[in-house]
Amino acid sequence: MMLSVVIPCFNEEKNISKSINKILGWSKDNNFKIELILVNNASSDNTLTNIKKFNSEKNIICLNEDLKGKGFAVVKGINASNYNKVLILDADLSADITEFDISWIEKNDLLIIGSRKLGKEVDTPLIRQISGKIFNLIERKVLNLEYRDIHCGFKYIATDQLKDITNSLNSMEYLYDLDLLLACHNKGLDIIETPVTYNFDRDSSVSLLKDPFRMLRDLFTLKEKYKFNLSI
Repeated sequence: MMLSVVIPCFNEEKNISKSINKILGWSKDNNFKIELILVNNASSDNTLTNIKKFNSEKNIICLNEDLKGKGFAVVKGINASNYNKVLILDADLSADITEFDISWIEKNDLLIIGSRKLGKEVDTPLIRQISGKIFNLIERKVLNLEYRDIHCGFKYIATDQLKDITNSLNSMEYLYDLDLLLACHNKGLDIIETPVTYNFDRDSSVSLLKDPFRMLRDLFTLKEKYKFNLSI
């Protein structure tokens, strides 16, 4: 079996080459075959140029997505994958590929979401920790959820229904993670929250001042979308 690793990249010129080399090193060290899919997501820096340098590498696919929004990049990457086992990682490896348990590859119909709250956060500013806890509480109350951390970038999906799930997503910006989780639940996948160590990236593009209002809007849109199947 092989694993597809999808990495959405937005303005990651400082991190992406190092991250690619680390992932390739992990694959070699563990004698574990992977397909690495890099998706530039409307970057305004040299991210696209940097990932294209790896075009000649075996089992690396470099894509460009002009529509800005992490969900657009993730869906494009998954739709280009050749396998039904997909690991999604942030481009800076804030939750590292070493968090992946190779035994997961044997399982099917599964979504594993990395959890900073069950694991460990390193260098995350207090205001971000507090705002994250508040929004998670709102999500849990509005949608009757139990998960402590939905928005960590570390996610693993194993299912033959993969393309059907991604093609059903329509929240492509701030709440793509939540839309993905609810879509997987709709398809009957087991959902497991697992502890990860998360190293905060100070170059994060999420704005604490503007994004919460859009996130609340999208949250209630998703509540309407999944209103007949919210018994997680």
